[in-house]
Amino acid sequence: MTYLRRIELKLAAAGINRTVTDIMQDMHRLHSVLSIPKDARKPHRRLETPSKTQAEVLSAFGHRVDASGVLQPDLN
Repeated sequence: MTYLRRIELKLAAAGINRTVTDIMQDMHRLHSVLSIPKDARKPHRRLETPSKTQAEVLSAFGHRVDASGVLQPDLN
């Protein structure tokens, strides 16, 4: 419960006023896929394009999904 409350407080500080239950349901829907590029030995994990809410949550925690589907620290 403490971790959920801390998440809720962090999101509220970023201007996202939703319950942590709603946020967790939205983030649960952020899917990933493993892809193996040609001539590669290991698969790469890529994320789908996040929805507006998912992008806001990632931004509140200092991250973003770049154009190639990789989770990156947000340097803005």
